[in-house]
Amino acid sequence: MLRAGPFSDERVVGLANRRFILFYFDLNDRGFAGDAKARAFVVAVKKELGGASVPTPPVLFMTADGRLVGEVSNYATEDQVLAAMQNALEKAPPQAKPSAEERDAQDPVDRARAAMDLLDYETANQLLEPVDRDEARYLQGHIARLQKDWKAMHAAFARIEEPSLADDLRMERAHEHWDQGDFDALLESVTGFSPKSPRYSESRYYFGLALYHLDQPAKALAIWKSTIEGCSQDPWIYRSDWAYSQAASGGQKTRSFSTAGGSPSLLGRIGYMGRQNPDLAPRR
Repeated sequence: MLRAGPFSDERVVGLANRRFILFYFDLNDRGFAGDAKARAFVVAVKKELGGASVPTPPVLFMTADGRLVGEVSNYATEDQVLAAMQNALEKAPPQAKPSAEERDAQDPVDRARAAMDLLDYETANQLLEPVDRDEARYLQGHIARLQKDWKAMHAAFARIEEPSLADDLRMERAHEHWDQGDFDALLESVTGFSPKSPRYSESRYYFGLALYHLDQPAKALAIWKSTIEGCSQDPWIYRSDWAYSQAASGGQKTRSFSTAGGSPSLLGRIGYMGRQNPDLAPRR
């Protein structure tokens, strides 16, 4: 659930990579990711996780010395996870300090990227404004897209001439069509991306969503299936598998963690029970 949901959200991923060290392990030491030391470290703080049978554990935010500074449900939304991460950083000031790389950065674009990862869009825009490069203008438009300021997004992108950014601009503009529920325009926007494009798996995810919301679920499933089977795993592939699993199940919530019994997950994933993929909810 986390990989397909919150950790397919670029805001969560950006902040996590800047300020956290992520790890996971099985609570059962004999599990696929069993780690007895990690389990003992966590159980010392959350004793209820040390039993033979425990409910789905939350995501825990801890300092290196074992202090618990926050937690959030495994089924939380992207915004809930993001809020929990920010709250945890407020309780652990040493972890919120800039890295040496950030402190030493001289290029305003690199500094702006760091500010964006930390969700400080005002500082990022201030750093980018005087930079006369298409890379900077793209980031300004990207920030505007994240803030759903479509007018500012289009204004920034209109000044870009660099051909290598063409796919990025197409995909960013496609997010506006998605947000506005214009699925015909979305379908047109995400058609024809090359498999070599860095935005390919993202475009295919939204290609499937456009078809799904245009009442063509079988075609949507086919798009997601071919993408999952033909691409290396990344956040958009995880999210595609979540969408595929739910749509292939007729939109019903999964009742079990087990992958047995005809589970539709093409990646053999578990943990899609609980929260449904919000992108499949009606948008009109």
